[in-house]
Amino acid sequence: MVTHKTELEVIDGTPEKRSFLSLISDYNLKIGIFELVDNAIDFWTRGGAATKLHIDIVLDPDRQVLLVRDDAGGVQRKDVRLLISPGATGNPADLDVIGIFGVGGKRAAVALGERVEIKTRFKKEKSLQIDLTSDWLLESDEWTLPVYEVPDLTPGTTLVDVSKLRQPFNDEDVKLIRTDLGETYDWFIRNNCEIGLNGTPVLPISFDKWAYPPGFEPQEATFEIQPTATGTLKVHIEGGLILDRNPDEENYGVYVYCNNRLIVKELRTRDVGYLITSEAGVPHPDASLCRVIVRLQGVPELMPWNSSKSDINASRPAFSQIRPLIIQLVKHFTKLSRRWKNDWEGQVFAYTTGTPHAIDITQIEAGRKITLPNIPRTRNPALMTDLKERNKKVLNDQPWTLGIIEAMGMLEIVQKQKLDTKNRIALILLDSNFEIALKEFIVHRTDLFPPHAYNDAKILQIFARRNLVINEVKAHVTLSATLLGKAQHYYGLRNKLIHERATVGITDAMITDYRRTVELVLKKLFKLRFPKPD
Repeated sequence: MVTHKTELEVIDGTPEKRSFLSLISDYNLKIGIFELVDNAIDFWTRGGAATKLHIDIVLDPDRQVLLVRDDAGGVQRKDVRLLISPGATGNPADLDVIGIFGVGGKRAAVALGERVEIKTRFKKEKSLQIDLTSDWLLESDEWTLPVYEVPDLTPGTTLVDVSKLRQPFNDEDVKLIRTDLGETYDWFIRNNCEIGLNGTPVLPISFDKWAYPPGFEPQEATFEIQPTATGTLKVHIEGGLILDRNPDEENYGVYVYCNNRLIVKELRTRDVGYLITSEAGVPHPDASLCRVIVRLQGVPELMPWNSSKSDINASRPAFSQIRPLIIQLVKHFTKLSRRWKNDWEGQVFAYTTGTPHAIDITQIEAGRKITLPNIPRTRNPALMTDLKERNKKVLNDQPWTLGIIEAMGMLEIVQKQKLDTKNRIALILLDSNFEIALKEFIVHRTDLFPPHAYNDAKILQIFARRNLVINEVKAHVTLSATLLGKAQHYYGLRNKLIHERATVGITDAMITDYRRTVELVLKKLFKLRFPKPD
């Protein structure tokens, strides 16, 4: 059916400048500064990134001013309109940049302060300046803006000077922004881009601090996805257990980079499997060794970021396509972190080097679940086996510690017996092992106790009285008064069992306390390792 239309008038669809104000509600100082840094990096990338890029940021808490200078190439006079026109951008559609929407730099400038001076010089062209002020923004909807010629800048330089800041900042804010700059632009700083803050270079900060437990190394995959019928993105995903756990900052979860820029870190939402009982469950310190890093590379229009590049839009096709793999890795390494929570030191942190395991990408391409190692069983190994395993290196270097280790393992065997006097046996075993350990330390640390000075006669003499032995050891090893006081107390209980008529009662709590005391002494003397207390 043909519809007949009659034109009544032509309306003006030019956006009102006040729309800028509605665009800045989700901006803060950090996001605004980072948009300006993004612009500089994009100019540099568009120019081929052939020379080193310098971006200098001045944040002065006393004067409350912000200055961002870069030598990315400057803006040509014919392109100056791009600095103020919403939606206008000089970035080619097929270039892997981090600016896309054509509003970032302008919105950032307006969001940061009531007065913004932008100076730029392209090669040997004249130096130009435009001023964005609250008066220009609010007084009319006229988009025209004067361009001034100013004294020459260094060729290729752009300078953004923001005053009358909308959000005040202090020294602590500057410190946090320095850290965030190092994290967000880590790849660029390592690849010919120098960012300075208040005259001091920003250091790169990466998050691929993996542990390599045998059989449970990080899992990684590199593949391509096709979010649209004609567009593809390269994807690299790596998940594993980490060495740089920070319980105060809770630095675990999912980290997403788009075109080498960090978009979000420590993501622990339903979108990546957290808060779902059948997946990673509720975030908890027990699970804080799990990290998954996602890197996407390609044209910016396909990226799953929001317009300020401060979060991920999980509904975008690019994220939907990789979400199942992210969740599977998060679930796997979260479960592994929890399983080993009582011995991270021995099971995880001890393994600092290794090679990630390559995921079979044919499984990903076929839409199947990837094959991952079976999580270890929950049943803990026998204490004897566990102690020998976690002290392999000590046993290899100091074979005389075998008897000491096995005696500590015997405690579990004794305490599992249905014996009325098992605690008395355990006390005697612990105290004897404590004394034998002191003897082994003196006999084998010939650098501290020369054999000619500590012959059999000397050993017999000092071991006639426990305090003499302890004094010899204390001269070379720091043992706290608390430890020694407990050892002396339980030594006294043992003597009561042997030398006095009365039989003292030994409780489970006493054995637990003395066992921890002896373990701490053995750590000091031989660097032996024991499971953490329950």
